[in-house]
Amino acid sequence: MTRFTLKQLKYFVTVVETESIAEASRQLHIAQPSISIAIKNLEDTFDQQLFIRHHAQGVSLTSGGRRFYEKARELLRLSYEFEQNSRADKDMVSGTISVGCFESAAPLYMPKLVAGFTKIYPEITIQLYDGEQHELMHGLHRGRFDLAFLYDLELGNTIHKEALNAPHKPYALLPERHRLANRKSVTLQELSREPMILLDAVPSKNYFINIFKEKGFNPEVAYSSPSIEMVRCMVAQGLGFSVLVTRPCSDITYDGERLVQMDIDDEMPASTLIMAWLQNNEPTRPAQLFMDYCRNAELQPALTSH
Repeated sequence: MTRFTLKQLKYFVTVVETESIAEASRQLHIAQPSISIAIKNLEDTFDQQLFIRHHAQGVSLTSGGRRFYEKARELLRLSYEFEQNSRADKDMVSGTISVGCFESAAPLYMPKLVAGFTKIYPEITIQLYDGEQHELMHGLHRGRFDLAFLYDLELGNTIHKEALNAPHKPYALLPERHRLANRKSVTLQELSREPMILLDAVPSKNYFINIFKEKGFNPEVAYSSPSIEMVRCMVAQGLGFSVLVTRPCSDITYDGERLVQMDIDDEMPASTLIMAWLQNNEPTRPAQLFMDYCRNAELQPALTSH
């Protein structure tokens, strides 16, 4: 039997996950013919067809290819863990950690965590990614991330979860000159009469809308954006209110306007930021060190976020 390589398996797995040799080529920065040859070598080595080629429409797995993919992905994961843990056995711990973080929370604390951690472990490289919750979960299951920081909302039972902050209630965000802005608190009923600027990122979108629906209110969404700073700027310009959990340190927006954060009187479900990793994946030594650092860091003031 001809020998196969981990590099060939990596090419194969990337093609499966992108459903396209062309897209795999772009992601791997490898010429398409090299990827095609690697896959053909795997098929010859294991004497089975792994892909069905669709003219101008990419590729799809055969039933045998699906089983081969699951085994190849597991072998690549074990190889990665072996490499990271072997490096960590040296006196100077080294390696790479891939960390995903929910996009609206990431700027509040990830830079500080990374800066503090790399001062202690300068030989460990942290690769950061930010995105919506479904992207982070997909990345965990695909092995893209060692660890993800996200919210304990709409998650399955395939991950370990560890809370990093106490639950926080949402708050109302209003422009400084709004008629309700000089009060200490506001109700959902009062807010529901105003146009809403919605943070359009899953699961935040559903979370904030359901807060109103559970009380029988249906606010009109005037504008929406996946960017928390865009939401803040729209509110500051008097285009509506918003409900958030993220509390940036400044009440000034990018365009220099001032906002008011107000408590909401109503009882409502709180939000908790968690650290998550797959149940069937033992974190590598570098990942474990980063997790320990996050547990011991003083995150509470910064993580009043969603």
